Formats: sequence, structure tokens, C-alpha cells
Amino acid sequence: MEIGGNNISSFSPEENHLSIELSSERISYSLLNTNNLKYFYFKSVSATENNSIVNIISSEEGLKQEYSSSSISYKDFPSTLIPNELYKEEEKSKYLEFVKGNLESIKTDVIHQIDSTIIYSVGKDIENVINQIQPKISEKNSTNVSICQLIKQYGNKKEKTAFIFVDKNNIELIVLEKGILIFQNYFTVSSSTDILYYTLFCFDQLNLDTHKNELFLFGEISKGDENYSLLYDYIRNIKFGEISSSLSFTKELTMLSKHKYFTLYSQLLCV
Repeated sequence: MEIGGNNISSFSPEENHLSIELSSERISYSLLNTNNLKYFYFKSVSATENNSIVNIISSEEGLKQEYSSSSISYKDFPSTLIPNELYKEEEKSKYLEFVKGNLESIKTDVIHQIDSTIIYSVGKDIENVINQIQPKISEKNSTNVSICQLIKQYGNKKEKTAFIFVDKNNIELIVLEKGILIFQNYFTVSSSTDILYYTLFCFDQLNLDTHKNELFLFGEISKGDENYSLLYDYIRNIKFGEISSSLSFTKELTMLSKHKYFTLYSQLLCV
């Protein structure tokens, strides 16, 4: 999917910021005009059996320009959160080995809002190709961006509030209470029933009321689809999340669902 123009070479890279969101199965990116602070271009490409995500990155001309600045958020890669009072830099690989073995490039972000560090692993082939096309890119984990922006937008809510980020093969659940993170985790899913099971499990374990507490939806979920309908059968107070009202978009980009690319567009708000 591409929105905002068919010929990216007609843009002036030196006047734009490049934002990328990358998972092992999809890359989405958008361009922000740094003069009027308005997003004007968007493209998303999914990997296939015959076209890996590394090949897609290497072939996307829009990713190879020399922009005024660039940022990337890595989504759905192995990760774990450690409170800073317990975190030791020399132990970062051991922390992550509890999540997954055979680690490649290990990266860390400090999440200042919760005084914690997120440790995550990205494949060497992905790291190399990103460094080749955008050597000065600013890197973050998407969970860092999500937590940062959710606290900014929803931190004034007094009741426990849940947020679900739905992707093809996994979901991320985050719960805030009075602007404080009380839960975050990823779950592998293969059906709508799996999504419902893990969501209800979290509601039960954290004492959230399925008739009272709010659940905000992000990512690959739409009103009326199977995922939405099954969640709504059990959780009555569900809503679609919104990106920050401080962000500006061209008319063409307002076509995009505002809950679907929350972390992509929130990158610049969480520097």
C-alpha cells in the first residue's frame, strides 16, 4: 500500500524526515515535511515467501535517500523490560536469553517514563542493511514508543486502562493505572480465540472489570472483523485508539486508520 504519490524521487529528501516501523514480516514508512511539519507520504510492504524483509529494504528507493533525519522502531522482535534499579549492562544478553536463545545484535533503550530499560535483539542481516541505507538513523523499540505515547495520551485516566496491539502472529498487551505501567507482554496467537483468551487472562489477573475498564485497540483490527467481534462479546468498553492530535497529515493520509500505525507516527513524539 502506497499513499501520497507514485514517484518518490520527485520529493526533496533534505526537507523531510523519514520514519520507519520494521518487523520481521513488514516494513512501513512515512515522510514528514520538516517545513510545515505535515506527513505527506506513506508506504507499507509485507514480506512473502519469495521476498524477504531484507530484500524489500534493499530494493525500496524511498529508504535510500539522504533525508534531513530518520528514525526507526523495531516491532515484535524478542525483548524484555528490566527496571533500572535491577539492570546491569554486562548482563543484558543473559536477561534476553530467558526470552529467546541464539541472539544476534542486542540493543537497549532506556524508557524514562517508567525508569526501565528494554533489551531487544535484531537480526544481523537487518541491522546491516539498515545501517547501509540510513547510517545516522535513530533507533528505538516499538514498545518504548508505545509506552511513552500511551502515558502521554492516556496517563490522566484514574481507572486501570488496557491497550492491545494486534499483529498477524502476536499481540502486545499494555495496562496503565493513573499513568503508571503495571503490565506489558507479548503473546503468540494464531486465531481470534487466542487473542480473546490472553486478553481475558490479563483482565482476570490484573482485576480489570470486563464491563467497566476500557480496552483500546491498535494495529491489525477493524470494527466488525472477527477479532473485534469476539472481543466485543466479552469486553463491553472497547474503543479504537487515536494518534496524537498534535500530528498533522495531508488529505490523502487521513484515509489511514488512526489506530493502525500508532507507533510509526508516534516516533517523533518520543525522542
